[in-house]
Amino acid sequence: MRIAYVSTDPGVPVFGRKGSSVHVQAVLRVLVRAGATVHLVTTRPGDDVPPDLSDVVVHTLPVAATRSIAERERALQEADALVGPLLDDLAAGGGLDLVYERYALWGTAATAWARRTGTPSVLEVNAPLPQEQARHRELVDAEGAERCARAAIGAAGAVVAVSGPVAAWAAERAVDPARVHVLPNGVDTTRVTPAARPADRFTVAFVGTLKPWHGVDVLLDAFARVLPRVPHARLLVVGDGPQADRVDERTRALGIGPAVERTGAVAPSDVPALLHRADVGVAPYPALDDFYFSPLKAYEYLAAGLPVVASAVGELPAALAGPDGDALGVLVPPGDAAALADALVGLAHHPARRAALGARAREAAVARHDWTVVVGRALDRAGVGLPDAARAEVSRG
Repeated sequence: MRIAYVSTDPGVPVFGRKGSSVHVQAVLRVLVRAGATVHLVTTRPGDDVPPDLSDVVVHTLPVAATRSIAERERALQEADALVGPLLDDLAAGGGLDLVYERYALWGTAATAWARRTGTPSVLEVNAPLPQEQARHRELVDAEGAERCARAAIGAAGAVVAVSGPVAAWAAERAVDPARVHVLPNGVDTTRVTPAARPADRFTVAFVGTLKPWHGVDVLLDAFARVLPRVPHARLLVVGDGPQADRVDERTRALGIGPAVERTGAVAPSDVPALLHRADVGVAPYPALDDFYFSPLKAYEYLAAGLPVVASAVGELPAALAGPDGDALGVLVPPGDAAALADALVGLAHHPARRAALGARAREAAVARHDWTVVVGRALDRAGVGLPDAARAEVSRG
């Protein structure tokens, strides 16, 4: 099987450390493990190639240097225009069985090529990018970005969206809304595994980018309430971001510094060992009007056999519901530091409950959320089956 994986978003360094990078690498890893020859077409490959992805053939699209946002937008469209001829060359050199694209703001060529040549295609949509770009960064050609979204979604053989809100956004732009499917993010359960944990400590872990919408400020306030009731508790903050200084300042102001460890940015390969030090994983998102995420951290916690304490927003309630209705963690109101603290204290005082929740979490991660399962479902939507050997690998792990 020969597959072209297309990612033309310059904000996603494929071989990098961002959450989006982890996501792309996970999909590539499943395809490689399935025995596919994978050609990566990208504007930003990154420079931290994991050893098990060294056989991925990388094709870097040049992006012209620019001096303004408008010029940058045009340069990215020009780079995307190179995708079609490149796919022509790959097809001529041995054929292509699938085009798998991570939706990018200016990307239209990959799904158009697949439609024109009759090649099965998957368009993975992780966010409503025109709105996200306009709100959080800068967007000059809003109409052009909307046209690109409609073109890419309309030409795709199958569209897989990470959440219900993202799927609804994509369906509004689809020629055939029946081709749009909800497929939440996943986790590599062969890399993220449970571990034995000492009984003489209680460590709360947060993994993610330090940005306002991840709720770390609420977590710090909650942890300050936990410490008087659980003096041996520790907080492990894994990740970096624009609010790192604010996190450090708030930690000092609350007087909880000796009990808080912040790692800074870490390689994705280092996350499993850090989760082995934890007893609970937290996803303390605030109340957001447009919570359309499918948080990778939640699935990593589940795979590590950790009970999860998370805000009851977006896809998180569904992610923490076991197949038989049994909870995999504890849901709390978003932005409520007192409720978050009470949930953490309750788990700290009941190790047997933590163990039961963690065992169920691991089972659910393997059965429902492993990347092999997720990618297999995506390919099924496009009419391309993932080899049985690849699907079986997760059960062996």
